[in-house]
Amino acid sequence: MTTPWTHHTTRVNGFLMHYVVAGSGYPLVFLHGWPQTWYEWRKIIPALADRFTIIAPDLRGLGDSERPLTGYDKRTLASDVFQLLKTLGHEKIGLVGHDWGGTVAYYLAYDHPELVERLLILESTPGLAREGEAIDLRGIRRLWHVFFQGGSPDMAEMLVRGQEDLYISRMCSVACYNPALFSREEMAEYVRAYSQPGALRAGFHYYRAALEEDVTNFTNCTAKLQMPVRAWGGDRFMGDVTPLWKKVANNVHGGTVERCGHFVAEERPDFVIGQIEDFFGAYGQ
Repeated sequence: MTTPWTHHTTRVNGFLMHYVVAGSGYPLVFLHGWPQTWYEWRKIIPALADRFTIIAPDLRGLGDSERPLTGYDKRTLASDVFQLLKTLGHEKIGLVGHDWGGTVAYYLAYDHPELVERLLILESTPGLAREGEAIDLRGIRRLWHVFFQGGSPDMAEMLVRGQEDLYISRMCSVACYNPALFSREEMAEYVRAYSQPGALRAGFHYYRAALEEDVTNFTNCTAKLQMPVRAWGGDRFMGDVTPLWKKVANNVHGGTVERCGHFVAEERPDFVIGQIEDFFGAYGQ
């Protein structure tokens, strides 16, 4: 089967970043979460490639991008994406982010508002908390993996290494509306990506940074985003995330996606495609 995307690599901020490109027209940038890669957008890209240029990178350390030892705070990751877009020559974009990709998208929009015209968020927050803010106990129970993976990422890597299939399959199935969502082929691609040397460590350091540098960076972001923001959460996982985004942006709409867990682009691609066409449609060919 012919796919509409092509694979590329380029050096940004001292490492080789892998990304896929598809289509032509107004540029839309898709930022994935964990434990995923650019591949999470595979159901979305074909429906949009006739009207938009799609750029979907593997974020630093993940997928087929190189894995530096440092740089996993989300502001640095946003700088990586910014450098990629400069290399590609894009001056205005629409931005879509899921999970950690949504947090990276927040910093890209915050630091480069001249670049990001609209922001679509799927199952994500701009940060875990600001300094001095409490984290709800129910949230801690649901997000146990944040503290397992982020509290001591190198130890977590030692415990999970060699069990990537079991661990990633479990992490994905419990966060879905339909636990059998991912086919063997689809899950094998994520397991392949995270079984590469250093990939687990890199992914777990996303969580370490979330408990350290990201808290400091988020605390220092005191202005509100001015571009339009849409934010959606699955009714079986995060639910309505708009209250969190209204704290950091002035123009926020969205709500809850029915019959959906955490992996919105894969569980409800129809919904995501519809949102993109409606939200970014005026920019398309």
